[in-house]
Amino acid sequence: MDLARLKQPRDQEAVRFRRAVHVAGLGMWLVAGCADHVAPAPAAPWSPTPSPGDLTIASAHSEGLDGDALIGLARWIRDTRDLPVFSILISRHGKLVFELYTGGIDRPEAHYVMSVSKSVLSALVGKAIDIGAIKSTDAPLSELIPRSLFASDADVSRFGGVGLRQAMGMSALNVIDYPRDTSRAARQRLADFSSAPNRVAFVLRDPVVPKPDADFVYNDDTPMLVAGSVQYTTGKRLFDFGRTVLFDSLEFLNEEWMHQDAAGIDMGGYGFRMRPMDMQKFGILYLQGGVWRGRRLLSADWVEQAWMPYIKSAPTRLSANYGWFWWTYDYGLGWRFLVADGWRGQRIAINREHDLVVTMTGYIEQQDEYQIFDRLMTQYVIPAVSVGSRGDRQSELDAVLYELHAEPSRVKAGAEPRMIPSVAPKEQPIPFRVPDE
Repeated sequence: MDLARLKQPRDQEAVRFRRAVHVAGLGMWLVAGCADHVAPAPAAPWSPTPSPGDLTIASAHSEGLDGDALIGLARWIRDTRDLPVFSILISRHGKLVFELYTGGIDRPEAHYVMSVSKSVLSALVGKAIDIGAIKSTDAPLSELIPRSLFASDADVSRFGGVGLRQAMGMSALNVIDYPRDTSRAARQRLADFSSAPNRVAFVLRDPVVPKPDADFVYNDDTPMLVAGSVQYTTGKRLFDFGRTVLFDSLEFLNEEWMHQDAAGIDMGGYGFRMRPMDMQKFGILYLQGGVWRGRRLLSADWVEQAWMPYIKSAPTRLSANYGWFWWTYDYGLGWRFLVADGWRGQRIAINREHDLVVTMTGYIEQQDEYQIFDRLMTQYVIPAVSVGSRGDRQSELDAVLYELHAEPSRVKAGAEPRMIPSVAPKEQPIPFRVPDE
């Protein structure tokens, strides 16, 4: 789930304001952290545990990135001890050039990626269309979801004009849910939604936006319509379908989709767990137009559509910035990123002009995750690419990355179990069965 304030329009004025604030605010964290930091004595070089199918590792120098900027990035995270970042990975030209894990986290562990799950769901819609289970994004939801889940003929008619296109653009259901609304009524509604025997049937009672394709209402009910459409048209649990058509081909490891309902339907808006390494591979798949290691996994048209958002997240915006469950971030000329954006600091950011993928995971609650990610991009990543390599600094970078891995865990006491990275799955799946009509 995602906070309302974390889904505000990214106008240039707002971005400049946030950057000015975080340069001052996070700068003070950095100074304070430097004063108290004591580097652990390295016992032996640390390197992440490799697995078959992982990305090729390359030095930043060999792929044209400035080592000073990346060392600065690693030192910022190291010295800012109250910053609950778990991982930052950077790849260029399809090769991994920066791999940061804090507090003993290792490569095999899967992380809870919140609304990044929506972007994964978007890819699975593309696969369902590729195999003919769904005709197109114009298919009305009333044709994709079994009639037995609609409470009445009036509801069937109401959803006849709403298709997958509107649902993946958050222009379908007119409901503000928790945590965007923190009222007692919203909390009760979340409890009712969570305990519903079939959450697709539950959200089919929601009102539809007055103007589909124009009204943007971000919530976690709408993705249930999309998840249900994929499951009921393919006859497979969303996770199982994903493994068959995508995850196994990308050689994902330890992935999981949590929070099924009693009908065996996976949560559409959140719940996916994946390794940061696999977040990188998913980003590279989109960077390469749907091709992975010479094999086409997603249609080129489907991937290209993700780069052409069709709806504004706020009327005050000058241009569209959302579509197909992907966001668009604009950091200036040549620095437009396609972004899978999850609450509490989960990100997959893809830039085609510079052949770049940046991923981040964490458990960011008290600080502003957008300020943190903006600083990561504008003060370290973008300069590293813009300046270019000025020499091989890999041994110095590796030393700081070792310190970060050897430090105490950044998982705070009382953390939600789902947010703690792990190799083992956290829930037992519930079988899915298509209802009889």
